[in-house]
This record gives sequence, structure tokens and C-alpha cells, in this order.
Amino acid sequence: MARFKRLDVLNTMISTGIVPLYYNADVEKVKTVVKACYEGGARVFEFTNRGDYAHEVFEEINKWCATECPEMIMGVGSVVDPATASLYIQLGANFIVSPSWELLNASMSELK
Repeated sequence: MARFKRLDVLNTMISTGIVPLYYNADVEKVKTVVKACYEGGARVFEFTNRGDYAHEVFEEINKWCATECPEMIMGVGSVVDPATASLYIQLGANFIVSPSWELLNASMSELK
């Protein structure tokens, strides 16, 4: 489950003024990028849902952040369906970014 409250996430995004986003299948490369962003002052990071098993990479990074970058708020982007959003929420995502959520909701309501 999420470690940060929704208003804390929003306020941190606003105060920081930047939300870096990144994806790589290599967990160690992602750790390096997240740590560099953290040391540079970023406190919000969007892991992009790309590639096979991206959720497994996110899970490991999110657990790692809890100890190595404790103030880093981790979220996920490029989420295009409710099932994937649910998966990432269960893995501790503090926010979800979906480029087509409105389109998806419209499509799903047509199926009813």
C-alpha cells in the first residue's frame, strides 16, 4: 500500500516543481537514476509502465526506496487499464498516471 497521503503527494509535486520519469528493465540502472534524482532534490518519481515484467521492477525499486530514499514518493505512469492500476496500487504506488483513462472509461461504459 502507499506510504504517503494523497495531499502529501500533490503538495510535494507542486513544491518540487518536477517529476522525473524513467523506465529500464535493469533494476540496478533504475536504482542509479532514482538515487541521482533523490540526491538532486527530487522527492517524486514516476516509473513508466513499459516492457515485460515492469511491475516486478517497480516492486523491487519501491521496496528499495523505502530504505535508501525514504522521502521519495514513487508512482507509475503509462497505465492504461484498471487491472494494471490495481496491480501497481497493491505494489505500493503512491500515484497512477494514465494517458487515456477518460477514453478507457468511455469504452468500458459502452460495454455495459
